[in-house]
Order: sequence, then C-alpha cells, then structure tokens
Amino acid sequence: MPILSPLSENATPGDRARRRGARCLLLALAATPITVLLFLNLKPLWTIIEPLEGIAFALVGALFGAILAAAPIITAVGWLLALWFGVESVFMLRTRRTPTADIAIIGTGLVAWFLPALWFLFTAVQALVSGHVHFPKPSRDYLLAEDPVAFWQGVGYMLIAAGLFAWLAWRYWQGKLRRKSGM
Repeated sequence: MPILSPLSENATPGDRARRRGARCLLLALAATPITVLLFLNLKPLWTIIEPLEGIAFALVGALFGAILAAAPIITAVGWLLALWFGVESVFMLRTRRTPTADIAIIGTGLVAWFLPALWFLFTAVQALVSGHVHFPKPSRDYLLAEDPVAFWQGVGYMLIAAGLFAWLAWRYWQGKLRRKSGM
C-alpha cells in the first residue's frame, strides 16, 4: 500500500491514521535535513543576501526570515503528528496486523510522552545531589548553602513539574494500555 496513493472509501480508521502518520513522518524526514542544513549554513546564505539593496533586500530578507521561522516549526509538527497518528493507529481497527511496528510505535510514544517528566525528575535529583539549582532563562543559580529557601523552591518546582507531566502522560496512556491494539 503506497503512502501517497489515496485510500479506498471503506478503509478502516486505523488504516487512515497510520497513513496520516506515515505522511507526517515523510514530511519530518524531508524537513529535518533541510532545517539542519539551513541553520548550519546561515552565515554563507546571509552573505548572499547582505549585498542586496532596496526592495530586493527587503523581499529576499523577509523570505529568508520566513523560511528560517517556518522550517523548524514544520519539522517539529511533522515529528509530533507522525507520533500522534502512529500511536492512535495502533489502538484503532485496522485491516492487517503489524505487531513489530506497533511495539516500536508504542515504545517511542511512551518515551516521548514521559520524557519531560523524567527530565524534570532527573534535574531535581541532580540538584539534590549537587546542592545547586540552575535555571537557564533568566539565568539564576541557587545554592543550598547560600540560599536554602530559593534552593528548595527550585527543587519543589522541578518535582511539581515532573509530577504534572507524568500525570498528563499517564492520563493519555492509561486508557490505551488497558485495551488491545486494533484488529
């Protein structure tokens, strides 16, 4: 079943979701190297635009800025939608079984959904071990020895964030993991 060909009218919801996921994955796979190359070659590309003057500079500069803004968004949306539709397709009715792909999709989905919670938990544990909390923007550093109240507030914030992200991921997955994949 080619990805770009249209589905039949009687296609199951799982087949439709899997097709959408595959198309979004193709979009993400095509957009990722373009985005990476665009940002790696930012200076040489700008040196082509910089000598232009007047309306040509304004138009080409605006187009270049729009491409720089859109490329990472298209890439991220492609990856997220590929994962979303892939996970949804596993738990919908489909015409044929794909147990290996289903396991890979579910594993990737679980990691992606629980990764923010694990990251905040890791950061909180790291802060407890080192006695130092660092927030990047705005740049703030709180040491347990110098400012214990701010330090414990920072650790508490990270634990609350980890709990919130874990709860949201669990709410999404609890209904899915109790039922069998679609068939």
